[in-house]
Amino acid sequence: MSEDTGLHQLPGSNDGTRVVVNPFARLRPLDAHAAFIAAYDRLSGLAGIARRPAVLVAAVDAHARVGEAVVVEAGHSLIIGRHTKCGLQLKDGTLALRQLVVHAGAETPDAAPVIRLWDLNTGQPFLTEDGQPNAAVIAEGPLYAAVGEYALLLIPTRGPTGPRWPSNAEEAWRALPPREFLDRRSPDAARQRRRPQNKRTDGRDYATNIFKVREEYDRSSISRVGPLLMLGDDVAPEDAWGELRVEWGRTVSKHLLSLDYLDQGVLLGRYDRCGIHLAGVEGISRVHLLLVRSGEDVLAIDTASTNGTWRGGTRIQTEALRDPDALQLADTIRIHWRRMAGAAGGS
Repeated sequence: MSEDTGLHQLPGSNDGTRVVVNPFARLRPLDAHAAFIAAYDRLSGLAGIARRPAVLVAAVDAHARVGEAVVVEAGHSLIIGRHTKCGLQLKDGTLALRQLVVHAGAETPDAAPVIRLWDLNTGQPFLTEDGQPNAAVIAEGPLYAAVGEYALLLIPTRGPTGPRWPSNAEEAWRALPPREFLDRRSPDAARQRRRPQNKRTDGRDYATNIFKVREEYDRSSISRVGPLLMLGDDVAPEDAWGELRVEWGRTVSKHLLSLDYLDQGVLLGRYDRCGIHLAGVEGISRVHLLLVRSGEDVLAIDTASTNGTWRGGTRIQTEALRDPDALQLADTIRIHWRRMAGAAGGS
């Protein structure tokens, strides 16, 4: 078969028969070790230019090619998917236009960020290194996530104050801390703690850890948390932590949000799996905005929307909501946020 024409030459009446290949045939993503080795040069290069704490993100396809690699500075977010507006674009037809959100949590000014990763209610969960499907995780340390044919490497760094990376990829792999998987999705989560992986799949011990997020940790924890929420009935007023008022045209809807809702996150958009469903509203993207609590703040994260999220005349990507606050989605919807009385501290 000619690679240029796609024609399979057969004798006789079948000359010129075209072979149709399924463009969406699923390829298996690389495992964590193979992906890390393939992406190491790009990741270490990014580490060398990071001027402040950040998360380094690299996407490796099933052929061990690094498609894109980006730096997500602490306090910022990255949208991953097929859409051209995504900060990291994955060219895999099986994925959603907007597939994942990465947030680099800035807990202290000089610490490597804590990674939060959400699936945008696509129905296609990502796999972590232990082979388990996930809708959302919180990682204190390096994270591997596989989606479609891609392996994603997410590595937190302290920037210039962090340790030097080894020149050899295999040495760096051996220096990664053991990963410990926790499950925070149920009340008895503490009893569902997974044993850390003390050996790699190739049987070798871990070397001295140079990628610790906190100096007191000798391993990295990856916690499974609940998915972005669908809003049913409003919470009871006494359980409400904040109120979101959504206005378009002559329509006004009010939503009382509890800490549980905000801790897990709520999506706004035309997509029928968004927690606040804005069906038929012109100018709004299928997945437009994520509201999620981080520490004492509620973050508004624009999920690579086509027409943007605006505060005043400024387009925003990741911003902490003020109290009160108002944002414009495209030129169609205005949302108003306020905390309820007694909600200032949270827990």
